[in-house]
Amino acid sequence: MKKFLVTSVLTLLLATPVLAANELTFDADTTINLPDLSINLIIKSGSVVDSMTANSGSITFVVSSGNSFTIESSDQRAMALSPALAGQSFTCANPSKLIFTPQTGISGTSVTLTPSATVCSSGGGSASTGGGGGGGGSSSSSSTTVTEPETTAKTTTESPATAETPATTTNTAAEKAAEQVKNIVAEAATIAGRSVESVLAAVGAMQDAKAEAATEIKYTNKLVSDLKNNVTAEERIAITNFINYGTPTTKILGAGERAGVISSYKSAFGKVPTTATEWSDTIKIGNGRWPSETNAAAETKAAAEFKKVYKRSADMKQANDNAAVTVISYGLRPTARNLNSEKAAIKSFKAVYGHNPVSALAWDIVRAIAYSGAKR
Repeated sequence: MKKFLVTSVLTLLLATPVLAANELTFDADTTINLPDLSINLIIKSGSVVDSMTANSGSITFVVSSGNSFTIESSDQRAMALSPALAGQSFTCANPSKLIFTPQTGISGTSVTLTPSATVCSSGGGSASTGGGGGGGGSSSSSSTTVTEPETTAKTTTESPATAETPATTTNTAAEKAAEQVKNIVAEAATIAGRSVESVLAAVGAMQDAKAEAATEIKYTNKLVSDLKNNVTAEERIAITNFINYGTPTTKILGAGERAGVISSYKSAFGKVPTTATEWSDTIKIGNGRWPSETNAAAETKAAAEFKKVYKRSADMKQANDNAAVTVISYGLRPTARNLNSEKAAIKSFKAVYGHNPVSALAWDIVRAIAYSGAKR
């Protein structure tokens, strides 16, 4: 099944791959919101790529020969791809337009589009990029796993070739997202290592044995009590350490919300995290990122819950619908909470289900209502 997830509309800090079994085809004009720049870009109907990642200030595509895509900016922003591969052309008009057709021999290559913060020069006609082949990353997918880009090389964001707008080097949103993934992987290894000393060093905290004992009673025991597979004492310690102390990227959540993150992971996958890979996915959920492991059954269930709430089936090519289903599936947390939106979402939930949210799935539905932007 083609997966189309555009998470920037959620105000979630997600760098989430949009994947298909073979390629991603845009059958209709698709609007992508980039909140960091307060603009929308339109991917034109007929565009075809291997996969796409929508970030808060950029879009990363994986492309191969035979694919092509066209992007328009109604805000008339300057646009260019990095690295500057041959086959892209930019037209400064209203809307401005970038077209990219990879040359022969390109396979699984990553390119990042970071629009300019300013409009392009109206006097400029079009600019084409020649020369330059070269390397990007690769994207791999299967029916059950989504692999996020491990690293993103430093790139040069180039504006159209005009005298008024020279090329500049910036840290793109894609680079920041890649750095976050590296940090999450390191944090996961620390938690999975079950050394409280290492956890304390990572977050700059002092050990509190009384708080650990209270956390185990209040949260850890409940999380593991109904699991068929036994959770070892060491694995329970890791859970308690994560909830009680957190990690650098999840410390802001608080103990109760970190317990909720594990509960969402458990709801999606039927287990608590024990390995470094599973902890990495848990911490990704806490940071609003798509986990590497996916669960088709959880996504099917989420689609059914979407239909209960919105009285229609989700259109997975529509950004808000796709974001809602994803949040319901995996419990991705927003980077910035809006308590008024959450209060309204709780009322909507109660109107649909007849009771207040209690379970992990119920709270994930509330988050989807509050932040996805999906409408009936």
